[in-house]
Amino acid sequence: MKKDDLISEEQLNAFADGELDTEEESRIFELAENSPELDARLCQQRKLKEMVQHAFRNVPQGNKRSLQRRSNKRRLGLTIAAMLLLATGATVGWLTAQTMGTGQPGMPFAVAAQQEQSEAWLLHVSSSDPERMKLALRRADELVNGPGATEARRVEIVANEGGLDLLRSDTTPFSQEIRELARNDVLFFACSRAIERLEREGVDVQLLPEANTEYSALDRVVLRLQQGWEYVKI
Repeated sequence: MKKDDLISEEQLNAFADGELDTEEESRIFELAENSPELDARLCQQRKLKEMVQHAFRNVPQGNKRSLQRRSNKRRLGLTIAAMLLLATGATVGWLTAQTMGTGQPGMPFAVAAQQEQSEAWLLHVSSSDPERMKLALRRADELVNGPGATEARRVEIVANEGGLDLLRSDTTPFSQEIRELARNDVLFFACSRAIERLEREGVDVQLLPEANTEYSALDRVVLRLQQGWEYVKI
């Protein structure tokens, strides 16, 4: 086994975020200098993180030229999806209208045609709108219980920003639905950084027992994209 094969994706995530100590960071730099493969992995990780962070940002909206701005946001979503596809080699399932805020929460699952072929899905909720939360849960249920579902299919929901309300025991209206989905092996991730930010503001964040806090939303999305999962921003 080559030395750089021992560097995990989690370590690369921490390296790209500047979260490693000086000794570990120096070790990775030294390995990268002598390994084109590891150097390429580091470059790809940083590039992917920058693109996903860019996709997370909300494009400001106003009253004027709203139609033009929605069109620009839609093109931005398509561009980012294409870049991610090229960067990771993964099949990235983007609901562009939903991702860029131009779709209606009640619309049918636009990627249904891909469901029979895709066995790994990451649904991302960043809005506190109950209709968005409900849509994410409904889509997760369709994936694990609907037509074309198999025992091998894996589904995760990651929540950050306002979407964290979905997994907070004091704010969510969907604790029963989440419990049922967890019984069907759907995993739920509450963004660790969003939790830290709320706690710094003095908020006592109480989460449902189904919520995992091991990852930030960004790290979870990057990891799953690298692994070829379908990604849907609700």
